[in-house]
Amino acid sequence: MTRYDDSLRGYSFKIHQRDNFTCRYCGADGRKSFDTWLTLSSDHLLPKGHPDRNNPDFIVTACLFCNAADNRYFDQVEKRGLKLDNLTPTELIAQKTPYVLN
Repeated sequence: MTRYDDSLRGYSFKIHQRDNFTCRYCGADGRKSFDTWLTLSSDHLLPKGHPDRNNPDFIVTACLFCNAADNRYFDQVEKRGLKLDNLTPTELIAQKTPYVLN
């Protein structure tokens, strides 16, 4: 029997479950529509190389559109006058949301 506890699918499921299968940016609810559920992915709130990047607290549920909407976000943080350190996951989501939804 194969175990999937540490697989990406298992990892994402725990994140989606914590977030009630809902995109943390636009609110797309995977519990209301199978088609929406299929679009759910996991989005890192911190860039590659950050020590907390893979901490599940700093990974959120995002629909595919929101996950890809501002794929240059981390490249633009300094230019936009934003910071990533010493912010809670909720603060990071609030900071990123306007760039994702616009």
